[in-house]
Amino acid sequence: MKPRKSTAILMAAWLSTFVVYVFVKPTETTPDGSTSFLNAVPTWVNAEPGR
Repeated sequence: MKPRKSTAILMAAWLSTFVVYVFVKPTETTPDGSTSFLNAVPTWVNAEPGR
């Protein structure tokens, strides 16, 4: 069974997008130091009562 022309164009577009992503994908960067937001407290929680 032969795919329709629109289906073939769609598959070619997806394949070309994947190929471009593989060759142009950004380098993975790791942050320097520890960046943990597990114990982060918003500033409004510790706001001074006079302000």
